[in-house]
Amino acid sequence: MRGVFMTKKCFLGIGTIAVLMMLGAVGALYAAPAELSQAGVAAAVKGEVKATTPPSKVSHPLKSGDPVFMGDKIETGADGQLQVLLLDQTVFTLGALSAITVDEFVYDPANDDGKVKASMVKGIFRVVSGKVAHKKSENMSVDLPAGSIGFRGTNVAGIIDGQKTTVVLLGPVGVGRIYVTNVVNGEVVGVDIDTAGNATIVDGPNSAPVAVFQVSEADLNRIAVALGQKVTGPGTAGPGTEAPPSSLPKRQVDTQSLIDLLNNVDSMNQTSTLGAQDAAQTSTANSAKDHSGERKPNADSGTKYSVSKGS
Repeated sequence: MRGVFMTKKCFLGIGTIAVLMMLGAVGALYAAPAELSQAGVAAAVKGEVKATTPPSKVSHPLKSGDPVFMGDKIETGADGQLQVLLLDQTVFTLGALSAITVDEFVYDPANDDGKVKASMVKGIFRVVSGKVAHKKSENMSVDLPAGSIGFRGTNVAGIIDGQKTTVVLLGPVGVGRIYVTNVVNGEVVGVDIDTAGNATIVDGPNSAPVAVFQVSEADLNRIAVALGQKVTGPGTAGPGTEAPPSSLPKRQVDTQSLIDLLNNVDSMNQTSTLGAQDAAQTSTANSAKDHSGERKPNADSGTKYSVSKGS
């Protein structure tokens, strides 16, 4: 009996160890961070810019050409500026003391299907929608501290002051359109903006976007200077002269000129934009090769990129 008892005890001990080992393996599997998926690349980086990639809580410097991953929170310092270029050609431009989180990116270059979702956390920003929004507008959105922006093939800018956000439609004329919404008493309410130069304000949580109005030259000046644009007009030193908001005389640059300036920035940066996107696609293809031992098709030949925040 003693020998039988000891055998059972030994068997139970081995079984318990096996179960614990199995549970440990499962725990390690779920604890391991998901493989990083690249959504785009950083470009035109100036000054202090840093990114935090989950699950890490430690930020790292971000330089032009560096990859941008899903879930990344990107922040600029007092002298920082950059563009975040996604693989579907969506472009986010951030001024100083600004922050964005890339929440979700799904893109199939074969047919331009996908989903783009980001959160503007603070600061001054500009967004040019890419192929995903052009294919199906409801598949792109940008969350604000309070409220959200829906896109239909356009260029939009914004100023975030705490929980308050001013959102401006920049263009293109006759094509661009945005929908600015917020949840008020449990219901989604919003305004439709389809004229370049028009704007709305979301004051904070549970506040409806205000009635559409013509954006002020002061706000356009503030956006243009924050994004590093060269402001010109009568009385300036010459073409391309950059001037801080405090030195811009009243009506020095009219509203339409500022809108044109902000709309034209992408054509001026087209070469660097395309180069950065090529770098992002090459990096993604090389990563695929490293994992499989053979090169997989890159974005130009139909690779599908997909990942969501928290996955």
